[in-house]
Amino acid sequence: MVEISYCSGCGMPEAFVRLNRWLTNGEIVQSTNEQARMAFVECDNVDPVFRDIGRAIGHPIDPLLITIVARGTQLYMDSLIPEPVKELIRNKSMDIMSFSQGIMDLCHAIGYGKYEFLDYRYENDSDDFCRIRITKPFSILETSGAFAGVIASSVGGEHSVTYEETSPGVFELTTGWTTYPEVIKERLQLNLYQPEGGDLELERCEVCNSPLGLAKICHWDLENGMITNRLTGYRMAVLGPGLMDSVFEALEWELGEEVPRLVVDAQRRFTREGFAPIDLSSGLDELRTQFALRGLGNLRELRVGEDGASMRLDNSCMQLLLVGMLQGTFERALGMDSSVDWEVDERETLRVEVKAL
Repeated sequence: MVEISYCSGCGMPEAFVRLNRWLTNGEIVQSTNEQARMAFVECDNVDPVFRDIGRAIGHPIDPLLITIVARGTQLYMDSLIPEPVKELIRNKSMDIMSFSQGIMDLCHAIGYGKYEFLDYRYENDSDDFCRIRITKPFSILETSGAFAGVIASSVGGEHSVTYEETSPGVFELTTGWTTYPEVIKERLQLNLYQPEGGDLELERCEVCNSPLGLAKICHWDLENGMITNRLTGYRMAVLGPGLMDSVFEALEWELGEEVPRLVVDAQRRFTREGFAPIDLSSGLDELRTQFALRGLGNLRELRVGEDGASMRLDNSCMQLLLVGMLQGTFERALGMDSSVDWEVDERETLRVEVKAL
């Protein structure tokens, strides 16, 4: 682990603030690539939502999900890792452990858990593998797929991954060669974002220019790869919303057109049971700030009443999860069931309408 340093102005880890840039339109982008949109969100719901979808379908979707994330991560890393670096790895001129440590330090900075390199073999044959240990991953399903995707981008080809929980919260992951389904290779693409200007102003650190709101609510444990919201106790991580949305789209190709409703309903149930990362009873100005700090978009309207709830969010992302969160929040607050409809236009404006039943 590299030496940890913190911003002298706000106290946030420099490794974290260097990676991300908050725009005035409610989006977060990578500092070095504004076409790569990010989201800094509570992540305790990720695996429960995926597994609830599997229960609704009647069989686990873990293997399919890991493959989709692996392919999506491979596409993302292909644009991030320079070709000369890939060539050095593939001709074994670069120490794979040193390269892996850089990736692991990145994972620590964005809240993915504690990563340890264990072993590898790379002779470009069927016995090749790479093995790591992750303690308290934010999502064992997403981190497994991401690990396989990084290996695929680094050494080429396509890679599977298996994981074993060796003790509570501690997983060992091992990759091997595989072949991805053709439909996933042909259809899965990561969209590049084209940010536009906005009217959102966040209070900024004078030194690093990052939002001071994050310094006030977040606690970083970089050694263990943990970021926690002090106010709620929820864990947070930096996710690629484009990858998450692509996962849901790919699940729809493979499992049927009912998947979007299943995603919304899984998030609704998890939220109704108590998952409340954002207090939707706050005023609109405070809610706009909370959405923007997370990179979820520019909140224009939000109403929660006895007859239902509605929301309009410009520059939205992770729309299905937000729809389920709004519906679940309404049902928990009012203690009643509801129906929900939503639409997303070509400018990524999300409109949601929840109606009491």
